Amino acid sequence: MRRRGYSREVIWARFANAIRWISWCDDWRTASFEDVEDWIAERDVSPQSSRNLLGYVRAFYRWALRKGLVEHDPTQLVDPYRVPKKLPHPASDRDIGAVLELADAPLAAMVALMAGAGLRCCEVSRLDWADVDVVGGRVHVRGKGAKERVIDVSTDVRRRLAALDSSSGPVFVGKRGGRLSAARVSQIVCRALDAVESDATAHWLRHRFATTALRQPDADLLAVRDALGHSSVATTQIYTLVVPGRVAAMSRAVTLP
Repeated sequence: MRRRGYSREVIWARFANAIRWISWCDDWRTASFEDVEDWIAERDVSPQSSRNLLGYVRAFYRWALRKGLVEHDPTQLVDPYRVPKKLPHPASDRDIGAVLELADAPLAAMVALMAGAGLRCCEVSRLDWADVDVVGGRVHVRGKGAKERVIDVSTDVRRRLAALDSSSGPVFVGKRGGRLSAARVSQIVCRALDAVESDATAHWLRHRFATTALRQPDADLLAVRDALGHSSVATTQIYTLVVPGRVAAMSRAVTLP
């Protein structure tokens, strides 16, 4: 997986769930597709997580087949999990403002990067000071699947980054000086949102960036796609469904002859 450029998070998720699967079943070499389905069902997780679990186990069996450790892949007979498409949930400006009012400099910078530049938790975690040009207002983002992009950030985001008292190594570090993991970034931001009685999650800050960007005059869907680091514009397009008045203005403009 390292040779193929998979991210650390993907490698860890596949490895950890392969261990869980092997520990659960009697003999993974002769397991059936019913065993795989039962294992996933016992985890009692969402359809999205169920689909992810199937993908992790399937990747493990592809490796095992290549190594000659098994003769069949039980995951091939498991029907794919249907995942309903959900509308984005942008965090409100009220909640974001409440968090920023109470936040220390590192938390404020995290929130600024997520709500004001659209970064994911994993992208915030990976940021090094070498990736940040505070004066020029640019951030080099290393995203999912080893994809990289450069984002020009607003003066608000630049100000929050400039308030940090470090200029080398990882941007966000823990008490012992090590880089904060993506899970820890998510935990810190979610706790801050919970403290202001918000039901938003850390990822909803990214949704806020996307919907706010699409509200701008002459908003460019392709530009928003590039800023978010999406592979397909179809992924970005779902944010247009929650931009108030967008469809109404268009439909009202269609008149009869």
